[in-house]
Amino acid sequence: MNIFDEIESIARSTDNPHLEEARKHGRKVMGYLCSYVPEEILHAAGFIPYRLRAVESQGTDKGDRYFSALNCSFVRHCFDKAVRGDFDFLDGVIFFNGCDHSRRMYDNWWDLHRERKTGPGFLHMLVGPHKISQSALNRFTEELGKLIASLENFFGITISDKSLHNSICLYNEKRSLLAQVFAMRKGPQTPLTGAESIRLVLALNAVPVDKAISLLEQVLEACQTRAANKPGDLRLFIAGGCLEEADHLQLIEDQGAIVVADNLCLGARSVHTPVEEDMEFVPAIARRYLTHLSCPRMVNDFETRSRCFEEAIRDFSVDAVITDKLMFCDLWGGEAFLLKSEANRLGTPILTLEREMHGGGDGQVQTRVQAFFEKVANLKPEKA
Repeated sequence: MNIFDEIESIARSTDNPHLEEARKHGRKVMGYLCSYVPEEILHAAGFIPYRLRAVESQGTDKGDRYFSALNCSFVRHCFDKAVRGDFDFLDGVIFFNGCDHSRRMYDNWWDLHRERKTGPGFLHMLVGPHKISQSALNRFTEELGKLIASLENFFGITISDKSLHNSICLYNEKRSLLAQVFAMRKGPQTPLTGAESIRLVLALNAVPVDKAISLLEQVLEACQTRAANKPGDLRLFIAGGCLEEADHLQLIEDQGAIVVADNLCLGARSVHTPVEEDMEFVPAIARRYLTHLSCPRMVNDFETRSRCFEEAIRDFSVDAVITDKLMFCDLWGGEAFLLKSEANRLGTPILTLEREMHGGGDGQVQTRVQAFFEKVANLKPEKA
């Protein structure tokens, strides 16, 4: 099995052999819901941070007992898996008020735990500000302090400065390696497809950090001489929320393109901004997670996202943009509208897709993407 086959195997599964082996040796696993939850604190507490995912979902029948059909399909699929016991191997779950849909999972999971008497026994709601400011940073630092106290009290542990510093260094190394892999997509020879990039981040967020670093080192070496793009492929920037269906992205790329840059939960946000290692640890962690490349939940940061968008269009030689949002996601609905204005200002063609997660509709997506790519291809000579 080569490195990319191993990554795909991990990414497609809820559990994996690396987690199983770690649990056999007494390691605990802490689930989390959003990229604003600090992995460093969970790791410093002795846990393997594990990002919840909807892969292997069997539908939303059981999740729909708790959520409306008008709720985000990622949340419904993910909670359906919780009801079925797919996440019972977790020792706890950290929730985040990323949006009203995901925030509601905290309440429903408590109800689920009381009903089933099994599954993760530690459930914590981490509250993050929706703006970036000094007062918001102070508030978020306090919230991280509450998270640390909650972990220490429930599990009878102590999170030391030494363990926090060690965790910060490890996760900075992980981000640095992943950033190097992503930066290789700037050149004409692109070593990873967008689908492979999604699988890579899914895998990295489901294994111990030392294994993640090892995987990245192997990927970085393999990418030195690898070309995943085909002659004539359009170079895409893709933006969206929790896009974890690599097959969906593969369908888009199969129409004659390759994703070279993004603003995705499982993409550029994973590598943006290290934690400062020479300042007080908890405030440093709070600063990184509050100020890294944001998603639309941060209501006063579109100017920063717009600047990063424009830089990516230029630095990665982007030909076209696709915004890919889940139905009923108001945050990304607004962001897609703003990005369309920015793309028009930059003279870059843009297409907006809206869909249900694991909801089918491949034929419709294929038809729309084909028509869009044909239009972009016809415009390229004029742009040159």
